[in-house]
Amino acid sequence: MPVTERESGSVVDPADIVSDPTPMDPAGSTGLASAGLTESLGRLAMLAGTALSAPRASVMFAGTYLLPQNGAARIDGRLSSFVRGLCTDVVRSQDKLIIGDVRVDSRVSGNSRPDPASMLAWAGVPVHDQDDHVMGVLWVADQVARQWSASDVSVLETLACLAWSEVSLRAALAHSAGRAALARTLEESLLPPRLPYIPGLQVAARYAAGGTGAGAGGGVGAGAGAGGEVLGDFCDVFPSANRTWGIVVGDVCGKGPAAAKRTALARYALRAVARRQTRPSLLLAGLNQVLLDWPTDDPRFLTAIYAAVRLVPGGTMVRISSAGHPLALVRTANGRVHQFGRPGDLLGVLARPELHDSQRLLRSGDSLILFSDGVTEARRGADRELYGDERLRRLVAGLDDLTAVAMAEAIQLATLSFSDGRRSDDTVALVMKVPRC
Repeated sequence: MPVTERESGSVVDPADIVSDPTPMDPAGSTGLASAGLTESLGRLAMLAGTALSAPRASVMFAGTYLLPQNGAARIDGRLSSFVRGLCTDVVRSQDKLIIGDVRVDSRVSGNSRPDPASMLAWAGVPVHDQDDHVMGVLWVADQVARQWSASDVSVLETLACLAWSEVSLRAALAHSAGRAALARTLEESLLPPRLPYIPGLQVAARYAAGGTGAGAGGGVGAGAGAGGEVLGDFCDVFPSANRTWGIVVGDVCGKGPAAAKRTALARYALRAVARRQTRPSLLLAGLNQVLLDWPTDDPRFLTAIYAAVRLVPGGTMVRISSAGHPLALVRTANGRVHQFGRPGDLLGVLARPELHDSQRLLRSGDSLILFSDGVTEARRGADRELYGDERLRRLVAGLDDLTAVAMAEAIQLATLSFSDGRRSDDTVALVMKVPRC
């Protein structure tokens, strides 16, 4: 992540952020810690500190160790008594605690106060598991008083989701009894909610994991293919800064838990960065740095295409950037199909990938189609011929005035039929349409 400016005008470099995660494994602290969880959480805390320009950040996991027991939460004794008290308040209330100035906030009167030179502002959010139990706390602190914005809090809450995904993934790797069980655990951690409603637009996605014969209706994220194998294609739609929406489709190299972890990291990192940035090439560059910085013994590259969408008078303005990913298609209301965007370097390999932004206005009846390479690389069973770019363009051109849902389903069904009912790779088709007036 790049150096960011604080509201006070000073600068916090990521190298100066103190991140001190204190993870504990509910099934035995040595298992997850030895699998590298401590280092991963430290990186995540650093990401939170960098995104919010805060010099102190931490994410803690302790399973039942952090949950209230007999009316009192137990907090790691390595923290200062002041921070322990604040974390206890977050766990007990199961809600965020946002403090602009500890010297005047009445909610900290019961806690011993910190040295004003070390901490004046504090913001913490709970980390929930899949059953909505509080399993930890993600917090940042600043040496100066500051007003934490709603965007700051949203970034913390997004990264708290990633923190739980990291813990649950490592737990699945350590304790799963079989590949199918592991796949289910990963899906529960990675699949986001249904696509949100964007006023004035139609948005639909269809996802199918390789080795399956049916598309996933509206689901986005990672999925399980044949034999419980977890694959790495993903898509997401979410609100971004300045009344803009982010739309992304990506593909992580490889299969299995390592690819699924990369998928989760990409989704949540993009959501976090998009709270402060809307330019697609800069968002993808930020994700690239996160991928390079994230500790792993199994480095994997990632391709992605990101579109920033904003409603404007006369239509919808779309700005798009591709990082090693198939370029988008635009279908105009009269049935013409155009490729949209410029090729760019894939992510997670180069320190400074070449990325470009392209922009165009979509008018009434126009559609934007994003897809993974599993669509164009579907193969016919008899002669192994590729479905290909030109076939997809002809299909899209002939879809008449269908809804976004019907268009996404038509793309998935066409590739499934072409490949004789069998998918060798993940396929994602995401369609955004400007309805006719």
